[in-house]
Amino acid sequence: MRNYFYLLFLLLGFTSCDDGDIIINNFDFEDDTLSSCDKIGRPKVFFNINSDDIFESISLVSSNTAISDLASILTTKTETDISFNLDSNNKINYRVYDGSITTDYFCNSLPPSSPKVIQEFVSVGGTVKISTTRIYLDSTDSDGDGIKDVDEFDGDTDGDGIDDKYDIDDDGDNVLTSREIENPNEDFVNEDGYRDTDQDDIPNYLDDDDDNDTVKTKFEVSEEFQDPTVLENANAEGLANYLNPTVTSSFLEVTFVKENKFNVKYTSIIKIENLQLQNQDGTGEVISFESYRLGEYNSTSTPLIIVPTTTEIDN
Repeated sequence: MRNYFYLLFLLLGFTSCDDGDIIINNFDFEDDTLSSCDKIGRPKVFFNINSDDIFESISLVSSNTAISDLASILTTKTETDISFNLDSNNKINYRVYDGSITTDYFCNSLPPSSPKVIQEFVSVGGTVKISTTRIYLDSTDSDGDGIKDVDEFDGDTDGDGIDDKYDIDDDGDNVLTSREIENPNEDFVNEDGYRDTDQDDIPNYLDDDDDNDTVKTKFEVSEEFQDPTVLENANAEGLANYLNPTVTSSFLEVTFVKENKFNVKYTSIIKIENLQLQNQDGTGEVISFESYRLGEYNSTSTPLIIVPTTTEIDN
């Protein structure tokens, strides 16, 4: 943060306003990875601490309801940006201290009495813009089902509105793709090396009738037990009905659907447009930024649930 003083002295990248404020077009906070505290019952804080050769911090304190209460997530919304104005409930603080600080300074209910703040700038204007991107844990296998994205069908096999590369049950038979590509009994495999129990050249994970007995896999269940993979839907040897062509009993009014859920991460970029920071030393000095990047916040691994947008094809 201290670099802006150098900019002032070197007269690089700034102009003067009519009222004497200073506009700095660019400003670099060397490490802009942000940390956060939860906001259960209180505003959420995003902050960055530097203790290299000066003890300083910059933080955003926000009560905006679009921001998650959880400490490990800013937001899971990727379709549109979050935008709000800085005010008394949402503000930027830049501080210099007389000693080193830790995350406890921001995350405790009451800040510690030491170190002391020796210089502070507080926002008096600006608009926060937060853009968020979803990050798949395995960029080559987005849904983590064991089938690489490049090998997935470029479409939606089961017609549920979820493309196969994001669908953990590609054929919609209530048996997860990750399970259907396993082959513990060394069943027949197709030319691509995937398990193909009924040898019809359609791998089990894309075949809605795995044993070719004319009863679809999802219906080889009972009203009480509608998950095809449970032991109640298997013979005494543990062979599942949906893999046993001699069993054709069925229940057609299935309401059970495997939840399409897998873990992802989110990266949020926080920028402030037309940021104005006022020195709290009583001088009224205001530093202005046309656009200031506060930093980047990275969530921990979190579940993503994709809800089907259409009815799966059952005929």
